[in-house]
Parts: sequence; structure tokens; C-alpha cells
Amino acid sequence: MMTPAPQPNPHKLQLDRAFLDMAKQRLEENKHFVSHHFDDCTELPLREAAVLMPLCIVKGVPSVLFTVRSTKLRSHRGECSFPGGKRDPTDVNCLETALREMEEEVFISPKDIEILGEYTPMPMPNRNCTMRVQPYVGFIRTPIDDISNIRFNPDEVQKVFTIPLEDLVNPEKNKNLARFRESKYVYPVWHVEEEGCTVWGMTAFIMDGVLRRIMKRGPMGALVCPEGVDIPRYRAPPIPEAPVVEAVAQEST
Repeated sequence: MMTPAPQPNPHKLQLDRAFLDMAKQRLEENKHFVSHHFDDCTELPLREAAVLMPLCIVKGVPSVLFTVRSTKLRSHRGECSFPGGKRDPTDVNCLETALREMEEEVFISPKDIEILGEYTPMPMPNRNCTMRVQPYVGFIRTPIDDISNIRFNPDEVQKVFTIPLEDLVNPEKNKNLARFRESKYVYPVWHVEEEGCTVWGMTAFIMDGVLRRIMKRGPMGALVCPEGVDIPRYRAPPIPEAPVVEAVAQEST
């Protein structure tokens, strides 16, 4: 018989042992729940990728860490995202892919990350729909004193920022609903004014599902657009040129 995980203080989110154990248990017990369904193309080999949604503590504030993809990249340039990428032939599994990409992008070692669980895999919006992404949720063990001190690989990342967890689970905060591609699903879009960017698309879709699953707020599955309601897709603005950042964008040594 499974022992119930300790319950965190419902009035103030803290990434303490009680919260982390609760998150692990809820992600584990719902690991095989299919929250959404997209048809993967079967005519071509299905490739794999993985992302890591990193929970962290910044100046004592429980937060989620994001990267802004470099404008030098060929795809999804300048978009807010979680660390991640395609699975290499040498990766044992998709979890190893997610941890490897985390270290390559923001130089945080797998040893400093506690894996809390995984979320329903989903296809990438590539032309042939042949890339499936496995999301993982992790906790960065070492508290972050100043996000500007986080080192990153400038070939892949333009900058790193965080959003307080309290803001992400607060329905009154700066977000609205958008349709996910041409599907029946909708998801919240977070506008981060102080960073001059927006969390949308697959990153926002995954984060919304993970947070609702952990917090047990709203439906277990992906949000479905109400019948007869026209909710459009989010259209991202043109990607600006990447600013030159020398103080923290360092090559790996």
C-alpha cells in the first residue's frame, strides 16, 4: 500500500521535501495517463527528443527556469523553451538526453538535478510529425543567488530567466488561452513583460499540464476548447536580433 506523500503548506508554495515528494508521487501515479492525443505519422521512422522542465529556487523564491533560444539556431529561434533536444545514438534513454542537453545549454550537471518524474510525450510540430518529445520534470538542488550568474552556451541560448511558481499557478496572472496548433486543445500563454518575451507553444502546453497534474487544479488531461468557442492560435512577433552578452555567456571549459 502506497504511503501518502506529506502535504505542503497550501497557502505558500515552497520547494521543500514535502512538495518535492508530493510532486514525485503525483507524477508517478499518473505517468501512464494520456492527457492528450496527437497522431504520429507512421510512414516514416519516429525520432525521439526530450526536454527538462527545471524547478529551482532563486533568491529564496520557488521558480521555473527557462531559456531563450539563440537567434543563431535554424529552428524556433528566439523562443522561450526548456532545455532539451534530439536524442543522440549514444544516449541510453530520453532521460539521459534531457540531462545531457541541460548541461550543454546551461552547464548544470546531472548530479545537481533531482528528477521528479515525467509527463505525457507529444509530437514536435515538424513537417512530417515524426519527432516525439518526452518531457521530464526536475529540481535544481543548488539554490540560485542571482539568475544573471547562470552560465550558458551562447551558440544555443540567448539568455536564461525564471518565473516564480506562484505566478504560474495563479489564474489571475498575465496569461490567456491560445489554441494548440490546429488541434482541439487550448493552453495558457504567459506574457513575461520584464523579460520582453512570451512563453507559448509546446513549452507552455507542457508546463500547464505538469503544473495542473502536480497541483491537482483543473482537469487531469489537456484543456479542450469549448464547443462553439473560437480561440485562435498564438502568433509570435518577429524574432529580434540577439543582444551581445559577454558577462555570463561563456564557453564550456
